[in-house]
Amino acid sequence: MKILSNALTLKAVLTTPTADPWPLVVLCHGFLSHKDGSKYRQLAKFLSEEGVGSIRFDFRGCGKSEGLLHESTVSGRWSDLQKVLDTAESLDGFDGRLGLLGSSLGGYLALLEASRNSKVRCVVVWSTPSHLGELAERLLEVGPVGMSKVFYEDLRRVELLSRLEKVQRVLILHGKQDQQVDLDHAARLFGAVQEPKSLHILEDADHRFSQEEAREQAIQLSLDWIRRFL
Repeated sequence: MKILSNALTLKAVLTTPTADPWPLVVLCHGFLSHKDGSKYRQLAKFLSEEGVGSIRFDFRGCGKSEGLLHESTVSGRWSDLQKVLDTAESLDGFDGRLGLLGSSLGGYLALLEASRNSKVRCVVVWSTPSHLGELAERLLEVGPVGMSKVFYEDLRRVELLSRLEKVQRVLILHGKQDQQVDLDHAARLFGAVQEPKSLHILEDADHRFSQEEAREQAIQLSLDWIRRFL
């Protein structure tokens, strides 16, 4: 499916269960990732088997969506997510129960949206930063060449923690072997959101949850949370 966001066409994949109606989870990839990564395809498959629909999509400048990566911003990606949710409201079969699942920057965006959107019933985040200052510094040192000045200014401006005082039903998953986002970010997020909430530190998981057993555990924990609150 195609979704228009600020004159840019985003590419998305809708996966639905065999029977209507169904709740929906929107899957949000990380900074340099895309919707067709194995993690998101697996999640879409297992959600469908649980009777839950999903949309996985490419943010602007990523994957098959229009736009240039170096011209993208966190605010622009947040706008993309909002356009996807607006489109989802009119899907045949969708019963109105909405959840978000994001990884890394995608988790950050999922929490930002939950802070303003009362229709979001639950959120699951993997490997997610509590703030983006460290990411800005790291990208300046080793990140993609040519990211705009506006990108870095926006990265520092879109603050998350102070927005989370009313956000609840959040599952936080983080790998102990994550070398990109320190464990203290997960603790800060957990402290900022409201009950019901849950934090799981997976011993063998890295930032991408690339280790098979750790990913399977993360997927099962995510499905259990979504089943409970959606």
